[in-house]
Amino acid sequence: MEKRFGAISADGHCRVMHLPFDLWTKRLPKKLQENGPRVVQKPDGTRQWIVEGRRWSGVSWSGLGFEKVSCYARAGVPEEAEPGIFRAANAKYRCEDMDRDGVDAELVNGPYEQMAAIKDPELRAACVRVVNDWARELYEESNGRFIMLLPLPCQTPEEAVAELRRVAEFGLPTGVIFDWVNAPQPVLHQMWEPVWAAAAENGMPINFDAHPLGGSCQLGEGVSGLEPRNQFLMKVANFPMGPMADLMSAVVLSGICDRHPGARFVLEEAGVGWATCFCCVST
Repeated sequence: MEKRFGAISADGHCRVMHLPFDLWTKRLPKKLQENGPRVVQKPDGTRQWIVEGRRWSGVSWSGLGFEKVSCYARAGVPEEAEPGIFRAANAKYRCEDMDRDGVDAELVNGPYEQMAAIKDPELRAACVRVVNDWARELYEESNGRFIMLLPLPCQTPEEAVAELRRVAEFGLPTGVIFDWVNAPQPVLHQMWEPVWAAAAENGMPINFDAHPLGGSCQLGEGVSGLEPRNQFLMKVANFPMGPMADLMSAVVLSGICDRHPGARFVLEEAGVGWATCFCCVST
């Protein structure tokens, strides 16, 4: 079966702050639930995501202090459409927003950025599995319009390969997203060879999302007299082209593509915004 779309948004996000409150509490194995992600309400009434007993993320743009400048405030629609249900992480409301914006389908970054903060390897891998199983449900509920890039747990190659092979069996028209910023070694490091091999074997594109805190590992090394603020501004000034150039040169010049000719890599937020196209995706 084929789906034909016109305008496709290719840089949406679905972060932890918008996830359903019961996503992990009802899906994690019982032995992992005590330390698993959950939302708690503080004495002042604000809500907070915690994991392994410590702060993990705020809840919603409002909870992060951006209520008045969020995209929802500018559009005049409620960020929290129903109690505990946010537009960004719900198939019905996300499709309504696509219709409002004249978008046929959306390729959305899954909530990969905070997964590296989960210290227990078993819990981390289980949390990512829950997200990806839920992403498959969102795809089906949205009739193929809400397409999530599936996060990988990226602290060891073993956990990344295991999840990549598992989600490849979903048969979704998407790829996986590799958290290169929080990975323990750069993408050109030999420890990641099994990941690239598995991606080539299973036909799963590897996505690298731009991040101003990524980029050259040499930035700030051996520098004296340079204020931390200026070092941060160097990162921002080079974003996104600096990090993307680093990643592209690392993948190509380290020989990854030569050793794994079937591997495909995607650079996100690489300086190109919206593109309107007509294309087909298999489902």
